[in-house]
Amino acid sequence: MMKYFHTKNLREAKKMEDAKAALLLEEIESQFRISGKGLQMLNAKVDKGFTEMNKRFDSLEEQNRQEHKLMREMIKELSRY
Repeated sequence: MMKYFHTKNLREAKKMEDAKAALLLEEIESQFRISGKGLQMLNAKVDKGFTEMNKRFDSLEEQNRQEHKLMREMIKELSRY
């Protein structure tokens, strides 16, 4: 009788531990899901920022090209005198 009682308690304890482990795993999975969504949002912001910066650089490069061309023309013009 004592062995049955001990085995029954062990089974119940194992079931409780399994339930706790399952609950803990669900909580961890939920936290990973939330973190993943946050990282996706951050990634989208970073991508948008890089796109905007690339547009600005492209604009500045074009402006620099035009100014450089104008300066060369001015130097060429001044060298005639």
